[in-house]
Amino acid sequence: MYNFAPEYFFEAFRPILSCLKMTAVITLCSFALAFVLAIVLALLAMMKNHVVQAILKVWLSLFRGTPLIAQLFLFVYGVFPLLPGGSSLSLEAKAVLCLALSYSAFMAETIRGAIQSVDKGQMEACITCGMTTLQGYTHVVLPQAFRLAIPALANNFIECFKGSALCSMVGVKDMMLQAKMLANKSYRFMEVYLCVLLLYWVINMIFVAIQKVIEQKANAKY
Repeated sequence: MYNFAPEYFFEAFRPILSCLKMTAVITLCSFALAFVLAIVLALLAMMKNHVVQAILKVWLSLFRGTPLIAQLFLFVYGVFPLLPGGSSLSLEAKAVLCLALSYSAFMAETIRGAIQSVDKGQMEACITCGMTTLQGYTHVVLPQAFRLAIPALANNFIECFKGSALCSMVGVKDMMLQAKMLANKSYRFMEVYLCVLLLYWVINMIFVAIQKVIEQKANAKY
């Protein structure tokens, strides 16, 4: 019978938390890049060009229909090193790029749906007032679409945070990899993995609380 050792459980917090910064950097950078890519993909998806539509359909299906762990191994060890300058990228940068590509596929559908939810008369009014299409999207359509997309985007952010733990599989020293190293060294798997699970859970709850505040402030303007 396994004897739970509280001292190992509490001792694990400090070394795992020392890697919190790396987990936060990977999450924030990958989400920010994914958000920018998702806007581009969403706008391209609304074009009526059949070639663009076909390419996007395959692209989105690839990232939405395959496991993130498989994407990480393929891009970090296979694709990125073959690209010009890719071999000089750090392991963390490669992981961020892969996460961004993966989650942008999900966020693109969220943003596209939010943009299409905005009344088409808004863009027509912008053009009537002398604004260009880009100005209309930037100043009128996208701000409204962003408010509508906040709940879904917040969920995407949380998924990105949890998905960042898979970066440990390709050697990124985040909280999850630190937990694996501690568990393998001490053989106290229950204590260490319970510790890292609780840390991810608490941080996740903080993100959920922030999400509610952002939603309330965004909705207060309308």
